[in-house]
Amino acid sequence: MTTDAAGALAVISEAAPSKLTATLVALLALTLLTACSTTTPPPDKPATPQANPPAAIPRHPIPTKIANNPGIRDRVTQTKCAAIPGGWSAAGTATNPGDHPVTYKIIVHFTTTHATTLDYAQTRVTVPPGKTATWTAEKHFTPQPHMLCPMPGISIVS
Repeated sequence: MTTDAAGALAVISEAAPSKLTATLVALLALTLLTACSTTTPPPDKPATPQANPPAAIPRHPIPTKIANNPGIRDRVTQTKCAAIPGGWSAAGTATNPGDHPVTYKIIVHFTTTHATTLDYAQTRVTVPPGKTATWTAEKHFTPQPHMLCPMPGISIVS
């Protein structure tokens, strides 16, 4: 008995020459059809666009270590999160219930409605004792039509 491919083909071809020819022709036709196929959709079925296009990559690295004091969050309020020419802005008020001036550092992320941070801004506001002061944090970047302004960092710096 022959164990190499040529010997096996010779045995098969001697036993059934017409079946071998038909099988080889069918395999060749299948190979040619497969090689000519395409994975692009036909013209009457266009490709489905992505539901949500990817958000822009931030131009500035987003800080990963952010000072935050949860105990003072009730002293800082955001009253505005809106588009400005060429970017986005957040604004609000900060109060100082103490007897000495205090300076708050406020970090605002500008995110898509799917929580992708596109950019951020930080601001400092000094508030006299027993008073309230306004603050604004803004950044120039290409925003999405609808943005959010979470404040991951509120801390006292002096």
